[in-house]
Amino acid sequence: MRIAALVAFAAVMSVGMPALAQQQSEIVFCNKTGAKIFTALAHVPQTTKKWTLTAWQTIPAGGCKSVARWNTALFYYYAEKEGRTYHWPGQSGIDKTFCVPTRAVTREIVGGTCPSGERSVGFKGTVPNAGKYTINLTS
Repeated sequence: MRIAALVAFAAVMSVGMPALAQQQSEIVFCNKTGAKIFTALAHVPQTTKKWTLTAWQTIPAGGCKSVARWNTALFYYYAEKEGRTYHWPGQSGIDKTFCVPTRAVTREIVGGTCPSGERSVGFKGTVPNAGKYTINLTS
């Protein structure tokens, strides 16, 4: 009986203890400008464990939109006004750069130079609170 208990204990330990469950965050962008805004997000989904880019979500002028629900500790965001006349973060708030396409896409982020037709832009990193996490975009 004692050996069986030790074997069971070893099996559990070899798999590892589950990490503390992260609480889900709902990522909401509020557009406090008079123009449409487009957002791009970079994060690591629990399903793939690989950096993923989701671009472009449209936030209407004066509106708010929930763009994601994740159990994540860190994500990066970039947003720009229609016509690329203004973007967030500003130069002083850039934490990391990623390549973004001109069309809507969800794909794995691969390092290196940007593929043809894509451009490198500066993203801001943030750690969301559990529950609703709102990012207000103002010009």
